[in-house]
Amino acid sequence: MAEGSTRGGRSTAGPLVLAVIFLAVLGAGAGFSLGTLARDGHTTATSSSGPPPTGSDRTPVSTPPATDGTPSASASAVRCLAHTEQQAGAAPLIQLLYLHTKDSEVWICRSTDGTLYYQGHKGQPGGTLTEGSTALFLNTVEREGGNGYVATNTSPADGHVTKYHVTSQRLIIEDTVTGDREIQPAV
Repeated sequence: MAEGSTRGGRSTAGPLVLAVIFLAVLGAGAGFSLGTLARDGHTTATSSSGPPPTGSDRTPVSTPPATDGTPSASASAVRCLAHTEQQAGAAPLIQLLYLHTKDSEVWICRSTDGTLYYQGHKGQPGGTLTEGSTALFLNTVEREGGNGYVATNTSPADGHVTKYHVTSQRLIIEDTVTGDREIQPAV
């Protein structure tokens, strides 16, 4: 039909324009929603060794097998916090262990090249991580025993060494100078 034509005495241009506008709005809304989900990484996976996934900090990834004896991540491995990946300057980091105590949270993460990282958080789940205040990131982490890790923090000011022994059952904070040990059991 020619533009401005009528059908049964009525113009077809009005309903056609409304249909095009409706489809454009619908398409824009769907595109915006899908784009936001993709940007925020809302594809999540669960892990028996960590807290429930939340937001963009937990996305499933596939990683090559570890070559250093650390557990291999499966196809549904959980990514570590975006904060930790930012501190490490590496992504993706795979969560190997998560511990929640009365006073803190700890993540042990591994990069694709096998490097281990410790991320500590003083506070409850969901709290803000601020390095030097409520958070401690360390890249000096080693396996300890069959199911644990030890992270070493050496003060650049005085060489004071604190060790963080982490298993799924507890966190032990050891002052290597005084020998004091603080034990925080899992909750």
